[in-house]
Amino acid sequence: MDIKQDDNGDFYYKLPFSFDNLRHPYANYHARPTFGAISIDMTNSDLYKKKMAEKYKRDITFTSLIIRSAALALKNYPVLAGVWEGKDKIRYTNPDEISIVGPVEVGEQGSFFLIENANKKTILEIADELREQVSEIKSKGIVGYPWPKDKKGRFRPLFEITNPGMMGVEFGFTVPRPIATSLMIVCAIKERPVAKSGKVVIRKMMNCILSIDHYAMLAKIPTNFMNEFKNNLEDPFNML
Repeated sequence: MDIKQDDNGDFYYKLPFSFDNLRHPYANYHARPTFGAISIDMTNSDLYKKKMAEKYKRDITFTSLIIRSAALALKNYPVLAGVWEGKDKIRYTNPDEISIVGPVEVGEQGSFFLIENANKKTILEIADELREQVSEIKSKGIVGYPWPKDKKGRFRPLFEITNPGMMGVEFGFTVPRPIATSLMIVCAIKERPVAKSGKVVIRKMMNCILSIDHYAMLAKIPTNFMNEFKNNLEDPFNML
């Protein structure tokens, strides 16, 4: 994809066609949500976070590893962290400044965390910031999912994660917001029998589903991203 940067410093992609005449009940320019699922072996990630927690005496969550893994992979696929601007233009995140939003449970309601520049932060920095944000959100009872805006009042290009796994869901999907180009659904980590080196072993497995706007990108982009994301989590000692 031909990523350009305008005079204001915004990164964007202009489609070779417009959706002016398109009509769809979901949104008149957002008619083709497509899904892809991948199964990730989280056994090594579990070991990694336990060793990090033991070494640094701080709580390291799977969410911290997921954020870091996604941020590293997104550098090569910034369209996944894009927002529609009109019917033929997508504004991207800066590939060197990947920020990620995700859910925080507040009683029976919910809110957002926002990790800025997650690709530039260590696992410990992400874990500390995530813990601080969640604590503040819960203590203040902040609820709602308003999409963050920049200083100009525009929707920010961000990568969104939703986590039904924290409620035990092993597989599920939904569509991205009408403004966004993707949404990643993270499901529960469960022990399952899997084939490894010709033997059946018990591993900690997690399903992950990426929901994308197919008008915004070809299938190879989310496919390549998911494979990089999977590799980061399955080999955290080398990749993270």
